[in-house]
Amino acid sequence: MKLTVVVTVFNEKETILKAIEAAKNLNIEKQIIVVDNCSTDGTKEILRGLRDNSVEIVYQSKNYGYGMSVITGVNMAKGEYVYIHNTDLEYDPVYALPMLELAEKDGLDAVFGSRLKGRAGESKFKIIKERPFYLGSIITTFLANIFYNRNFTDIIGSKFYKVSSFKKLNLYNFGVGFDFELVSKLCKSGFKIEEIPVTYNPRVKGKKMKARYIIHAILAMFRVRIFGK
Repeated sequence: MKLTVVVTVFNEKETILKAIEAAKNLNIEKQIIVVDNCSTDGTKEILRGLRDNSVEIVYQSKNYGYGMSVITGVNMAKGEYVYIHNTDLEYDPVYALPMLELAEKDGLDAVFGSRLKGRAGESKFKIIKERPFYLGSIITTFLANIFYNRNFTDIIGSKFYKVSSFKKLNLYNFGVGFDFELVSKLCKSGFKIEEIPVTYNPRVKGKKMKARYIIHAILAMFRVRIFGK
């Protein structure tokens, strides 16, 4: 099996079934793993009522953080590659297929789905004015490029990993800084990473990422750069 889709969920009763259905619609043999991070809004009950042998469901005993949900799913993966599918529906999992094609063609360890790859020539001020929350992506992407001599356009988009490469990383930050520690360690280890452009449908109501989280992201990136962990 080439592909595992890890569906991470915490308190998404309105979107969880749509997210699972989107993963099931991928036209490829796949494993689908749903990791519920101890939801309290009724999501867990919806999942328990799901009668679908094509979906594996894990219920975390408490809220361990988003990062632990990803790690749990990757550790269960039977596929050679894993696509991380978040249930806010901001990213369409259909991009897992071109990501897989690119990873196999170029021997990649990871593929990032970039919201900004097609806008490389545009002013950063214009992009931020259009959507202020892009500031966090621009800052952290700039740091990754400076620290590791990369040329990324967006390190906060959707993510696709080679399972064997992911498992070589020692990850400690399971909370807000998880993705930034992960990207930093992939780069620091010299792993091959490329980007593809993806469409992005930002959710306004109920968005869980807050502006203050940029502090955690930057600290995680500096910690890896300076201390290697």
